[in-house]
Order: sequence, then structure tokens, then C-alpha cells
Amino acid sequence: MKEAVSQNCFRSLLVGKNKVPVDVLQYADDTVFFGEASMENVKAVKVILRRFEMVSGLRINFAKSQFGAIGQLEEWCNSTAVYLNCALLQLPFCYLGIPIGVNPRRRMHAKRCTVKRVQKLEAELNKLESEAEHRQLTSQENMKRKKLQQDLWSVAQAHESLMRQKARSRWIKEGARYLDIFTW
Repeated sequence: MKEAVSQNCFRSLLVGKNKVPVDVLQYADDTVFFGEASMENVKAVKVILRRFEMVSGLRINFAKSQFGAIGQLEEWCNSTAVYLNCALLQLPFCYLGIPIGVNPRRRMHAKRCTVKRVQKLEAELNKLESEAEHRQLTSQENMKRKKLQQDLWSVAQAHESLMRQKARSRWIKEGARYLDIFTW
């Protein structure tokens, strides 16, 4: 990616008043590319991904990949997704349990993200637990199991915190109507 940017083959997304260039975000086996919405950038990403496949010997599952562009015509987004051989990303969506492209004041999407994240963590944890009944887990699987348990606990705490905040805000909004009853 650095080479593509330095050779002006890819134009990064400029963020903030200081125009900080952002072009890629990677977490575990996920990669998110950020850049100007242009066909040149799309072609550069496709070349980068193909080179990665050739060098690493790994295959990118484009059936699981998605393409999205904010502020672009839907026809352009559709044709670009077809060019990349992947699905069209629909906004809003969740990434790492964080709602992207949604008004943060709307809690419904955040709740849906939390539920999906919990279901995914529980499914992975249940799979490991059922394997543990039949055989000894490897140290790597035990570490993964511990990490899943910690993640599940963190999500549960975050959900509880969200519910507490929601209850407080409701009390402040609705409780304020009844404060005149308790005048001294």
C-alpha cells in the first residue's frame, strides 16, 4: 500500500483539519481500505490484493468481501462491486461491534450490533466447548477459548453500561417532569 501511495497509484482518504492520510485499517484477518472514490483507486486495490495472493499463496474470499463508497452514485458502486467480484456494502453496518454509518444517538443499531456480536462469540465458544468434551484442546485453542470468554465478558459489560446510561437518560427526561411534586 505504501508503494502504491508513493507512486500516486492510490489516493488516500484525508481525515480531519490536518488532512491526515488514511489508507488501510487492519485487524486480525480483516482489512479495510480507505481512499478517494475513483476507479483508479479501485484498480490499485485489486492489483494489491492480487499481488498479495501471488506472494503469500493465500486466496482472498471475494464472496465474503464487500465494497462501499459514501456519497457516490449507486450505479457506480454496483458496477465497482461487480468489477471487484464482491458484494455491495450496505450502510449502516457493524465492524468489530461498532456501528458504522449510523447516527450514534440511535441506540437500536448499537443494540443489534451487540446482539450479533454476542451470538457470534457464543457460537465460537460453544464450538470449542463441544470439541473439549471429545478431546484435549491444544494450547492455542485454550488461548482462543480464554480470549472468547474475555470478549464475551467485555461485550456484556459494555451492554450493561449502555443499558445503565439509557436508564439514566430516561430518568433525567421523564423524572424532571415530576420534580415539582417534591418542592420543599
